[in-house]
Amino acid sequence: MTKIRKVVVIFVSKCDLSVICKYNVFTHLSFTKEMKETGRTHEILERIGYVLDCIALSVLVLVALHVLATTIRIETISIGRIKLHTALFVGFAAFFLLFLIPRVRENTRWMMKFIHEFTHLVFALLFFRKIRRFNVDDKDSHVSYSGGWFGYFPITISPYCVPLLTLALLPWRYTTGDDFFLLVIDFFIGMSYAFHVCCWVSQIRLYQPDITGPGTVKSLLAVTWLQILNFCLVLLTPSSGVILALKRVFVDFPLGAFSFFLPA
Repeated sequence: MTKIRKVVVIFVSKCDLSVICKYNVFTHLSFTKEMKETGRTHEILERIGYVLDCIALSVLVLVALHVLATTIRIETISIGRIKLHTALFVGFAAFFLLFLIPRVRENTRWMMKFIHEFTHLVFALLFFRKIRRFNVDDKDSHVSYSGGWFGYFPITISPYCVPLLTLALLPWRYTTGDDFFLLVIDFFIGMSYAFHVCCWVSQIRLYQPDITGPGTVKSLLAVTWLQILNFCLVLLTPSSGVILALKRVFVDFPLGAFSFFLPA
């Protein structure tokens, strides 16, 4: 055994250690170079994907503007048509009048925080995330959920473009056929939409992580697109009903924007 050890020591001592060191350094540099190239490729692909997303969202915003113009033209076609929205407008104005009361304003601000985080929570559940923590108070409001490969963007921007309370109230129009109760429901739909607008104006900021995380331009385009569609849906509901309003906002009117390019 002693002779074998001596032979190994002699063999190693006679090896050119500089060659071994050069080989190790070359291998390390090659690996580092490959990692940098992979990182650059990934970064370039991400930027290309971001630009394509922004282009697609820009097209959707233009289509939404066509939907808005068509909606306003239809809903202002006559005085009788405008009067159908009276309860909606009164409810919208009533919210801001109530907001002037200090105690109501204080409670409403807490409710804004709650709805903001609750909307995050609802969309996290829609994308099969596990909710770890939900907290709303004066010092810290947040919702914590598990990660996933899909859904980060809609979960992040959802409070800024989804009027959760308004969408929850729309189906209530099917619970009655009485004109008076329909007016009452439209009144509360108007109030809930005013609440959403107040949340949106007070909470959206360009420096917020919810906006900067997915990309500022991408987030603002998506929020603008959905806010326009929300407004059109609310405005069409009293005269068209929920189902027809949905069909017009998401099918009929958008197709009208492409009618120029479609064969007759």
